[in-house]
Parts: sequence; structure tokens; C-alpha cells
Amino acid sequence: MDASTRRTRFEERVRVEREFLVPVNQRFGTHAPLAGMTASAIESWRVRASELNIDVDVERVATLLSEAAARAELLADNSRDVFEAERHISPDGLSDLRILLSDVLQVAGAT
Repeated sequence: MDASTRRTRFEERVRVEREFLVPVNQRFGTHAPLAGMTASAIESWRVRASELNIDVDVERVATLLSEAAARAELLADNSRDVFEAERHISPDGLSDLRILLSDVLQVAGAT
């Protein structure tokens, strides 16, 4: 695998992470911004967001973010090509997660 492929994978991971950060921060950014997609960033956000009186299923959002982060990590982790060749990331899988996240945030925004 060449440097160009590694860079493309990293860029794709960043793009995917932004697709999840933006809608969460549109809803929570003023009071509980999500700083990143690492496990510790998501947990920190979960704790802060849970303290807000916003009609959002914070636990569900945190679960979706964690799954998206794991999938984005697989996109960029070149070593897993060898060890986990059967586990490929489907664009549909990430799309499904984006839709679920949007649904959770929209329901909250509608009330």
C-alpha cells in the first residue's frame, strides 16, 4: 500500500468523523460541544450533554457516535487489511448510522 492510499484513507476517516461531529455540534455545540470522535471525547461529551435539559436521547447518540468512530478507524487502519480482511466498511453502514443520528437529533429538535 502506497502513501497516497494511506493518505486517502486518513482523509476519508476525517470526512466521516466530520459528518457526525457537525450535526451533534449544531444541536449541542453551544453548551456541550463534541470535540472529537475518540472514545474519551465521546464519553466526555456524553457526561456533559446528559446534564443538559435537552430532549435528546444522549445515550443513543453516544452509541451511534462510538460505532461511527469504530468504523472510521477501520477505514484508516491499514494493518487491519491483513488481519480483518473479511470486515470491510460498507458505505451503506455509515450512511445508516448518519440517518439514525439525524433521526435522533430531529425528533429532539421537533419538540
